[in-house]
Amino acid sequence: ERVQTLRDNSSYFRNAITEAGFKPLPGETPIVPIIVGETAAAIQMSDMLLDQGVFVTGFGFPVVPHGQARIRCQVSAAHSRDDLDQAVTAFKSVGKQLGIIT
Repeated sequence: ERVQTLRDNSSYFRNAITEAGFKPLPGETPIVPIIVGETAAAIQMSDMLLDQGVFVTGFGFPVVPHGQARIRCQVSAAHSRDDLDQAVTAFKSVGKQLGIIT
């Protein structure tokens, strides 16, 4: 049951974050990397998301190629739909502030 909940949550989050205008790397795992571009943007975005109660990690060069910096999200079976919606809302807010989405 928990594995199915994890799969459902991962799919739900991927779809919602894509609809919000972000570009997650394809996959079905609960680790959802969202490409944001430059390293400074990924670090700044992760800091701003933490201020809104969303803990994610920003990765940039040299961990990933130049221009492919990302935010690493990890979805859990323990997340409720409200938790995931709150995270997506925070992503939208921060993404707009940083000009990553419109």
